[in-house]
Amino acid sequence: MDSPRSIAARMPHRRGLGEQALDPAAESELGRMRLRNEISEPEATAGEVYARMWRGYVATLDSPRDAGLGHGQSSACVGCPAPLSRKFCICDLRKRIYAEAARVLVSTGRGVAPLVHAVVILDRQCGFLDLPTLKLGLTALAEHYGLLTNHTNRRRNAQSPQIASRRPSVAITDRG
Repeated sequence: MDSPRSIAARMPHRRGLGEQALDPAAESELGRMRLRNEISEPEATAGEVYARMWRGYVATLDSPRDAGLGHGQSSACVGCPAPLSRKFCICDLRKRIYAEAARVLVSTGRGVAPLVHAVVILDRQCGFLDLPTLKLGLTALAEHYGLLTNHTNRRRNAQSPQIASRRPSVAITDRG
């Protein structure tokens, strides 16, 4: 009987990951790139957030408006014909959030948006020569989502013991 580890190691998309072949992240190209240290944790997280925003946006496109339609699938949106009501529409919010991220990718440079889409959404492999472009897009998304700054600060604080030693210490004494 094969173990889960040996089965996972034989899967074509998990080959070369060694002990990390069982990691759930190995299921996607973005996750495998993170496990191989080709992209950083904030870049991988930015890709995951972008994919979530894209799925939220796609869910708003021509979805049924009634729970009885579309084999039980429905949208929370009841339609927002008036601009004032659109301000509070969840579908419109999802579209705007995704559109902001898409603008970030397009403004980052030529070819960035299609490459990020191919790897993150379509789960396609990223060629060695395309890796810098992908990293550029994921870094731009990480900055947009505020992930890069937070990760950098956490890492800096964890790796720098002199920061803690510069803080004034407070001694508690018994003045009994």
